Amino acid sequence: AQGCNDDVFMQQMAAAGAGNYMDCIGLHYNEGIVAPSAVGGDSRGSYPSYFFGSMLNRGHSLFGGKPVCWTELGYLSPEGYDAPLPGGFAWAQNTSVAEHAAWLAEAATLSAQSGKVRLMITWNVDFPFYTATDPVGGYAIIRPGGACPACDSLGTVMRR
Repeated sequence: AQGCNDDVFMQQMAAAGAGNYMDCIGLHYNEGIVAPSAVGGDSRGSYPSYFFGSMLNRGHSLFGGKPVCWTELGYLSPEGYDAPLPGGFAWAQNTSVAEHAAWLAEAATLSAQSGKVRLMITWNVDFPFYTATDPVGGYAIIRPGGACPACDSLGTVMRR
């Protein structure tokens, strides 16, 4: 009645035959605080949604090899904002803008090389603010002041 974890939801959808009606499996990956290639080292634990690879593999494997569509892929960094992250997002307090940019580029590279990903939508481009409960600006690739380190890193990856 209160909902369920994403893995349970995906298992239920797969069991119901949803894969027969999908072009791709839509996934969000937006709570990482380690590089996309990491398989451990997250201070919060080992829950699969903390790691790029485990999110990709479990989404892809449940639906007979249908490709994944990253419908929201991003890393949170408070750098450049005067306000601290809202309490529910404190897990990203130590993520730098340099990590944000490098990890987005690495996620794009790993997605392209995996053979499992159909598309990747970066979350987000240019939200310039936090709300009281959601630091959407901390995910933005265009940072306060207009700099865009992730534009450079993603641009390099996309030109390969």
